[in-house]
Amino acid sequence: MDSRRALPSLLVLASLLLAACPPLMAEQPAAAYALKSARQTGELTRVEIGLQVGGDLKLVTDGKPNVLPMSVVANFDYDERLLAKDASGRPSQSIRFYNMARAAIKVDKGGERPTLDPEHRLIRVDKPQKTAAVLLCPAGPLKREELDLVDMPGNTLLVDDLLPAKSVALGESWKLSDEALAGVLGIEAVNWTDVQSVLGEVVEGVADIAAAGSVSGAVGGVATEIELKAKYKFDLKLKRITFLALLIKEKRVIGHIGPGLDTVAKLVIKISPISESEHLNSKAVADLSKPLTPELSQLSYSAPSGGFQFQYDRRWYLTSDDPKMAVLRLMDRGELVAQCNMSALPVDPKKTIALSEFQNDVKKSLGKNFGQFASASETTNKAGCKVFRVVAHGTVSQLPISWVYYLIANEKGQRVTLSFTYEQTLEERFAQADRLLVGQVRLTDSPVPTAARATTTK
Repeated sequence: MDSRRALPSLLVLASLLLAACPPLMAEQPAAAYALKSARQTGELTRVEIGLQVGGDLKLVTDGKPNVLPMSVVANFDYDERLLAKDASGRPSQSIRFYNMARAAIKVDKGGERPTLDPEHRLIRVDKPQKTAAVLLCPAGPLKREELDLVDMPGNTLLVDDLLPAKSVALGESWKLSDEALAGVLGIEAVNWTDVQSVLGEVVEGVADIAAAGSVSGAVGGVATEIELKAKYKFDLKLKRITFLALLIKEKRVIGHIGPGLDTVAKLVIKISPISESEHLNSKAVADLSKPLTPELSQLSYSAPSGGFQFQYDRRWYLTSDDPKMAVLRLMDRGELVAQCNMSALPVDPKKTIALSEFQNDVKKSLGKNFGQFASASETTNKAGCKVFRVVAHGTVSQLPISWVYYLIANEKGQRVTLSFTYEQTLEERFAQADRLLVGQVRLTDSPVPTAARATTTK
């Protein structure tokens, strides 16, 4: 065959073969998933939580370090209704009804089982902009031990903060924000973190996500170091997180208001949408979304042996609660500002004391630390009780110190004393803290039952 004639035929054949073959496809981008929550105001969920904590508490006893074994087993079951979102669309307020809230705490050879009082099973959660979430009871102030029981890691109002801001593909990761980690871990601040989340797989419409990394932060005014591992599930149909598991290894320094920690906590949370809740229907929650105020978030205290009770600002932390004396410490922006010691005196209807006598008692109590009196006054409060207030200045270990002493007494002979102590350089931050607390003190006739006090492990 003439090669010159064959060439056009081969070109025609080649063109036909090329037309019959599909073109080479460019590599397609991986599918991206929008893991964006669609939680709506008014929606209801059922939340079930299991918590286990084990490790050591670190204390200082008589000036010496002391390490005690500890463990916590806790279970919670509550219905939650979303009440509000902020300007950016993030959940900012919810109301919960606790069907169950119980814990078994063991420290060395001792044990406690804190619970919520029946009238405090309705709990509101508020998340103001740029501040920590606040848990409160619309029916009345919580006790500190009740707040410690329910204010724990894994706050379900805040779990959406674990989701990415944009669509992600399988294997793609994103860094969790400081605010998200502080909220989910229940700590006050994050100083540094490398925690990242990654989308693992999507099976039957459910995205599996894992997170891991380190967190250096602060809680109770002291440093804490955390190693975090987490797994959570996002339902693409429901458009919300339905499962969260946290493994938290924490080393916390001994602080002014709590022990040091070397613990491992395991937390498992299941979240299921529900259509109705007996205790959280629209009528029941109609007037529960009041603006958050300091008065609304106050805590309550009743002396275990009776004698007095009061409400107080959450900046005060109860560090000792025995029949003889209650000790509170005032924390402000992570720093210790003042201490308050309170105790009830024996009831004596015939006992009377003059302001000058009370001043002499204060001077004797301070001993060589006493310098001079700054003021002394006698007033009557709204309950008709006589109130002595004495302010003294002096030094302790060459530090200028102020003491504010109170004696509150009624006609029945019931009496309670309070002493506030703070460094004079902190006077501006102390401000009216003593007057605000003393103004809430009420003398009582008999012991008032209190729930078992819990050791803070959050």
